[in-house]
Amino acid sequence: MYTETYLTDPVRLQKRVYNLHLKRVKSKISKPRVKQLGKKQRKIIHAKTNGRCHFCGIKVPIDNFQADHVVSHVRGGEHSEDNYLPSCFTCNNYRWHYLPKELQVILKMGVWARTEVENKSKIGLEIANKFCKKERSRLKRAG
Repeated sequence: MYTETYLTDPVRLQKRVYNLHLKRVKSKISKPRVKQLGKKQRKIIHAKTNGRCHFCGIKVPIDNFQADHVVSHVRGGEHSEDNYLPSCFTCNNYRWHYLPKELQVILKMGVWARTEVENKSKIGLEIANKFCKKERSRLKRAG
């Protein structure tokens, strides 16, 4: 089985994550914002997944979902029903405009971190503490 070398070497992993970040930032396209989606467009988008978030699968109300770009706006994605899928607030806001390779690394690291927390390892406790501190700060800012 082929394993990318950056997944087995911490220094290469840091370098890979940083280089993916640079690639994402450099590839952004500056486009003017377009008008909001109309009710008809939102209904079409919502129906694509039977009213569920296309990431996590939870039910999203037709009057309270986020339309997530399939091809992000900053990568040249169009403002049309074909380029949107319904998403819950959490999934859409945490996915941002990461490149697919970037998101794969984030998911792998996140699953590993969750396992460490679950196993109550020393690093798992440290991750849990730092994560909770970050969440408290975020919730405080959100009001």
